[in-house]
Amino acid sequence: RELAWRMIDEDVAYLSSSTVYRMLREADLVCRQRGRAKRYREEIEKASRPDQRWGTDLMYIKVQGATYYYLGFIDEYSRYLVHWELLSSMDGQSVSVASEAALETLPRQADGSLVVKPEIRSDSGSCYISKEFHGVLAHHGLTHVRIKPHCPEENGIMERSNRTVREALDDIGLESDPEANRYQAEAAIGRIVAWYNTERLHSSLGFLRPIDYYRGQPDALHEARRRKLVVARHERR
Repeated sequence: RELAWRMIDEDVAYLSSSTVYRMLREADLVCRQRGRAKRYREEIEKASRPDQRWGTDLMYIKVQGATYYYLGFIDEYSRYLVHWELLSSMDGQSVSVASEAALETLPRQADGSLVVKPEIRSDSGSCYISKEFHGVLAHHGLTHVRIKPHCPEENGIMERSNRTVREALDDIGLESDPEANRYQAEAAIGRIVAWYNTERLHSSLGFLRPIDYYRGQPDALHEARRRKLVVARHERR
């Protein structure tokens, strides 16, 4: 499906995803994946607009034996990573400063108050139950929802984003590079996040990019794809 939509977007070829799959299968270039069943959220649980709910989480990263903490904030509706930082500590003060920086990306009214107030979803890590973090949320009037213990799927959108970042870091061998340092790690993560937000076609978004859903017009893009396919089918006939 990703190949089909990317070819359509880049005006390479105009074929349905089923046709692309059939051609690849006939050429023995694709295999079916098998794995455990996923737990999908009910419709009522899903965000219905940008900045309605943000997920956040921390991920360990080792560079030259030192441990750093990748902190991300993701918009659950668009899967757009609105902010990230590489922290030396996962204490409440560090995370609260980073969360304030994340909220600075939101539009504000003349008096400085937020125009939209996303619900914040996280686990119950010490930094997320700290008085510093709750102080930031209270200052902006934000709601904090903590997931149930041992139920990471409740924050699955952020967890899946972390997995993508981790796989990209593994591909470039950052953590195993003896010459790597923190600044190189930050530069590498910055490139990965930019790719994730503005280049990677996301299966949960109908194979559009997160930026298309966060600040774009996804309906218009889907319609443009549909028109290209209709015209191509007509010309082939």
